[in-house]
Amino acid sequence: MSQSLIYLDANATTPVYSEIAKEVMHCMEVEFGNPSSSHITGLKAKRLMEDTRQLGKQLIGAEKGRLLFTSGATEGIQTSVVSALIAARTHTIEKPVLLYGATEHKAVPNTLKHWNELLEINAEILAIPVDSKGILDHDFIAKHIKNALLICTMMVNNETGAAQDITALDKVIRDHNPNVFWMVDCVQGLGKQALNLDKTSINYAPFSGHKLYAPKGIGFLYLSENAPLTPFIAGGGQESGARSGTENLPGIAGLKKLFELMLESTDSVFKSVNELNGYREQLASALSYTFDEIVFNNDFSVSVPTTINFSVANIAGSEVMNLFDAAGIRVSAGSACSSGAASSFVLDAMNLPAWQSGNAIRLSFGPMATTQEINDACQRIRALKDKLANACMVFGQTKDIPCAVGVNQFVLNNEIMYLVVNNSLDALLINAKASELNKIQRLFKNQGLTVTGLINVDSDITAAFSDATTFDLNSDQLLTEFNLEINQNTLYKLNNQQRFAMPLVTSNNAKINELDSQSLKVALSSQSIDGIVDIREKYEHQEGELSDYLKVPSDLVSNIPSHRLLNEVFEGRLTKEQNYILVCRSGRRSKACCELLNEFGYSNVSNLAGGVAFI
Repeated sequence: MSQSLIYLDANATTPVYSEIAKEVMHCMEVEFGNPSSSHITGLKAKRLMEDTRQLGKQLIGAEKGRLLFTSGATEGIQTSVVSALIAARTHTIEKPVLLYGATEHKAVPNTLKHWNELLEINAEILAIPVDSKGILDHDFIAKHIKNALLICTMMVNNETGAAQDITALDKVIRDHNPNVFWMVDCVQGLGKQALNLDKTSINYAPFSGHKLYAPKGIGFLYLSENAPLTPFIAGGGQESGARSGTENLPGIAGLKKLFELMLESTDSVFKSVNELNGYREQLASALSYTFDEIVFNNDFSVSVPTTINFSVANIAGSEVMNLFDAAGIRVSAGSACSSGAASSFVLDAMNLPAWQSGNAIRLSFGPMATTQEINDACQRIRALKDKLANACMVFGQTKDIPCAVGVNQFVLNNEIMYLVVNNSLDALLINAKASELNKIQRLFKNQGLTVTGLINVDSDITAAFSDATTFDLNSDQLLTEFNLEINQNTLYKLNNQQRFAMPLVTSNNAKINELDSQSLKVALSSQSIDGIVDIREKYEHQEGELSDYLKVPSDLVSNIPSHRLLNEVFEGRLTKEQNYILVCRSGRRSKACCELLNEFGYSNVSNLAGGVAFI
């Protein structure tokens, strides 16, 4: 890497703070005893564990309740749900329900569904709606809570930072059902707002260490005095029989140091709410400067200050992530636990427009963030404005240089959309979808293109470009201005006395050969590779060129942005006989490009699995 890392994905996980790491290592090397052992080393381990428990109870305002060490929030959720459902099995409710917030982490509804079925509770599982700010519908709760065995809510949402009013929730729940069990996911609330669980009627509250500078694999669960507990893990009877298995003492030691740091009244490394609000204002200002068409998906008035969720009109979240990644800034598309999703179920539940949900980016920082870190992040975000060029990231050129001349292809759900541009900057749109209309219009405006022809496009596209000529795939004809031919419902590109069929759909039937970085090095040393095709956009090269990463001659590497791949095929600059390795940031786009090349008879292409991230 040619630049330092700026990490803005703290809601997914945080680095272990140096002082916490020291305590963990000390425990592993010196205070390594088993708390169940009766000798002095074991007694010291037991004391460390109990001291940590007391500090944790003090921190969350739970002197009356219990605190159970777990492996993390997911285990805490399992323990809570199983304990509550087993205790409620003797209910007499005619039509029992289980309630959860529609924007809860997927661990909650999936756990409810799993144990509701296995324990044969047979309750109806209902999602509590939220408003456009992500706040739960209290009227819905009041209507259904009388039949509820368990209600699960979230203190702070992991995608938007939306914070629920726990006092108001407490009132509406207990006014209508004093006996229902109540679990509150507190993972994202710790360190970002005050907690005083003894003053609530919450029965269960899971927490996780790795979201707040402690190691992964350690967490804790708060249980109120009257909360039933069924051990989720049985065995040797550790934790007074509540959670068997030798305790994770190094992790607990890390929690102890975390709790001590959070309880410090002076010189704390944890920033105040006012400081964190200032950081958010700085970052939001930098983002607004860089992205002209930005929308913030979370309402700052009801969100913790450490989370910003935004979308940029007509720029996919994956493209924004590529831009940030190339600049050495780590953010995420929605939730890390849902990174394969096409949209955010949280934003969908908030009834935000589909484009906002599909393009959503989450930027999050921890309460230990420093002024210098935020200043550096803002400076680098502002520097991205020049990288956006035409505000159309798929092309990534300067405003003065139209870069679309030739053939540009885009694969959308196995359908291929083409944009063919001639030297006069006349453009032909082929197989264009209404969902891409805004992006297409902005591209044409910024690059000075004129749409003169349409083939097989949605009606909205036809209406938007009413001056363009519509060509029928059923009518054989020659489009000389674009070097295209329509013949028997098939479209052909004519170039250098060759005729290339241009499919409108992909089959994705080919099995793609994949290499890891070590296999690539072996192939390079054996000289069995004819060329490396770097399909990243130009803005993604700011951390360094691929030839530098691989220590190979620069002429072995061709920089061909993914949308220009078929243009190189039609121009004859990629030949079927040669062995190519395709590379991108993560290995996903390059694999899709390998599949596309297969459609055109290129069988000697391989994908670098993991992309440049693992070189």
